[in-house]
Amino acid sequence: MRLAFWGTPDIALPCLRAAAAEHQVVLCLTQPDRPAGRGRKLRRQPVAALADELGIEVLQPAKADEALERLAQLEPEVLVVLAYGQLLSPAVLASAPLGAINIHFSLLPALRGAAPINWAILRGLERTGVSSMFMDKGLDTGDMIFQKACPIGTQETAGSLADRLAEMGAQVLLPTLEALATGSAPRQPQNHAAATWAPMLSKSEGLLDWSQSAVELDRRVRGLDPWPGAYTTLGGKPLKLFAPTKLLEDNQGQAPGTVLAAEDAPEMLCVACGQGALALGSVQAAGKRRMEAAEFLRGAGPAPGERLGV
Repeated sequence: MRLAFWGTPDIALPCLRAAAAEHQVVLCLTQPDRPAGRGRKLRRQPVAALADELGIEVLQPAKADEALERLAQLEPEVLVVLAYGQLLSPAVLASAPLGAINIHFSLLPALRGAAPINWAILRGLERTGVSSMFMDKGLDTGDMIFQKACPIGTQETAGSLADRLAEMGAQVLLPTLEALATGSAPRQPQNHAAATWAPMLSKSEGLLDWSQSAVELDRRVRGLDPWPGAYTTLGGKPLKLFAPTKLLEDNQGQAPGTVLAAEDAPEMLCVACGQGALALGSVQAAGKRRMEAAEFLRGAGPAPGERLGV
């Protein structure tokens, strides 16, 4: 089939590769390139860069409707949308005769919205997955086509889960396109009453409240790794915290945020929580590189008894 592919970040790349291998991708649409890094140089968006390699025309409109004229010229049969970064208007959705399909990284109707992978971990879900659906004017509200589920590991981070789901996305996309091509795609309406939401995250949500339980804080560290990143403060300066993590039952009767010496995790940064304690395997101090907690503790790290977040 003739496809127009809408997507922007790295997580969309496996689906673009799969689509281009089996179908004719006549156009890739991504968000405009953005300045990045310390030098603020313009960086090519990941989907645009892959499309360049594959010899696919790229369009980067500031507003999606600006692509309508080119879509009319190229006449794609279907739009494939995955992490594009903008809502598409009814006019865009109607620009292909077979409509628009979306690959979403949750088991809909759970976790509609911008950050389903992070929120699956933040909420302590045991499994998540990938859904393909027909798009409508709502946010992730269209009729479902196929779903594929996977477990969430106890040490899963948002980054590692995103990598797995990206590959699963391609495994869902190809049979979805095949079903569309043969006119056999199912349409399963979502149960809107059962919908949950996964709103966009901000950096401020990474600040840890040590009065929470170790279980809650463990989910936050892993669910925000690598972005926006969990953090606390040490000596008034930010200290980023990353997986691997380990849950400890005993906070040794210390105030939340107190650094502990824990026999169960001697090479990790162990911190008392409101309930239990959390051991962290990787940190990044202000102005420093990310490093293993053991190296940090041997250098300028806090001693047992010092408090974080005060």
